[in-house]
Amino acid sequence: MRNHRSMKRIWMFGLVLAMLIPVLAACTKQAPATDNTVRTLRFATSDGYIGDNGSAFREYTELFEFEHKNIQLEFLETINQSRYRFGLLPDEVEVDPFTALKEAMTGPTPPDIVILNYDDLQELINENLLISLDEMFMQEKDFNMDNIVPAVMEGLRKPGNGTLYAVSPTFYSSAVIYNKQLFLNRGVEFPTDNMTWQEVFDLARRVTVQDEQNPVYGFSFTSYDSGLWGLYHNMGMYVQPLGLSWIDPETLQMTANTPAWQEVWTTLTDLYKEKIVPQDLAISRENPGPFDWDLFLSGRAAMAIVPYSYLHEVVAANNQAERIDNFEAVDWDVVTVPTHPEARETGASVYYSAIFAINANAENLEDAWRFIKYIMGEDYARIKSKSTYYLVARQDYIKPIQGVEYNHDAFLKLSPPDYTDYETILYEKLPDYWSIRYLGQQKFSDVIYNGKDVQLALQEWETEGQMMIQRQLEERENGGDGEVGIFGTLTDEKLKLLEASGEMINIETTDEVAVDETE
Repeated sequence: MRNHRSMKRIWMFGLVLAMLIPVLAACTKQAPATDNTVRTLRFATSDGYIGDNGSAFREYTELFEFEHKNIQLEFLETINQSRYRFGLLPDEVEVDPFTALKEAMTGPTPPDIVILNYDDLQELINENLLISLDEMFMQEKDFNMDNIVPAVMEGLRKPGNGTLYAVSPTFYSSAVIYNKQLFLNRGVEFPTDNMTWQEVFDLARRVTVQDEQNPVYGFSFTSYDSGLWGLYHNMGMYVQPLGLSWIDPETLQMTANTPAWQEVWTTLTDLYKEKIVPQDLAISRENPGPFDWDLFLSGRAAMAIVPYSYLHEVVAANNQAERIDNFEAVDWDVVTVPTHPEARETGASVYYSAIFAINANAENLEDAWRFIKYIMGEDYARIKSKSTYYLVARQDYIKPIQGVEYNHDAFLKLSPPDYTDYETILYEKLPDYWSIRYLGQQKFSDVIYNGKDVQLALQEWETEGQMMIQRQLEERENGGDGEVGIFGTLTDEKLKLLEASGEMINIETTDEVAVDETE
């Protein structure tokens, strides 16, 4: 009986101890005993590069650091920072920044706050490496979450199936800006919010003016890119909400020759051939203006997709119109970026400037939460709302620029698409990925200038592109850098075909384009 009681007492002691350990651990992790205690709050990022002592993220932390002088911010280098500035040394091994971050999050001195890319969220949530923020916000009775832009919150909740694991105090957004006078000149109704891509393209056809000296293009994907390269390069805005990729990032198999891609290429090449979208910038105008480099301000684009920051340029130009020779103020407004019927609530228009989450293994949980509250709070939004580049998540602080009346809600209505950065993934896996991408441009050009059938062009790209992928992988396995180059896979006959198209980007310009792509 005594042994039985003894065992029972030991068992009860063990149970109490087991219940007590998490409490003690929590007390240890939630560091501050008083507000005067000096504590350390650690940050790390999935981008790899954080700059000198985290300079790349000072924009988000300086205000917090100023108001919390007893909290020292420390930025953890999860990988060798010098590789981003000076490249890898011969004996160095490429390290995936996201993998390095995950290792750090469970290491002996884990970061408390992690700064992420949107497509990192899902994996960290699935691996239980992030803390749910919903309950923490609900406990803050004086913290108002109601005036945070709904589209921003909806996008952040998607990876957690409705649960919030991360926040973003600021975001970038785009809208379609349009020139009212150009529509009035053609007797065409103005665009409206929530139009589909096809509706916008149909409207663009009606407002286009075919004039060699002073053309008006109905639609442009940007205010500055033109020609075939601009259209091909900006195709991502159109296909991103559809989740299309021409190479499967997992299997590295070409997936370009599909009905979906055939429809995309047919739609865009038709727009180019009909001169609905901008052609070459090298246009000899009768009366050159001060904004000839700008498709919208120069009056050459009736509609263009532009970032929020572009509105500052338009307002400034209009304010100075009387002082600018050969320029008249533009009567303008904005509407939401077009959407596809199968994705009416999302558009390739909203991007988070930085996403912050709390590591499930945070040692300073209390200050980590204090930081999250601060960057999502009223004071931070009021100060950051003065920025000309991005919008703040709290919509009460999003005001029309200089009091100008326009549809600023167009920047806030659409939710971000489920985004995967295919380009970055493929660049990491295929060192000469650019050559495969450029090969696609050549096939795209063949459709426009040489009348090649869209399906045939995509089929050729898929076949030749797969050969290039195989060669790159084999080259890497044999100890090379994997850069085989586009022309290494082309026969003399194919090269002659490429050179025969006079309006295509030629071999001499390839290096210049490659530099632009890298930048």
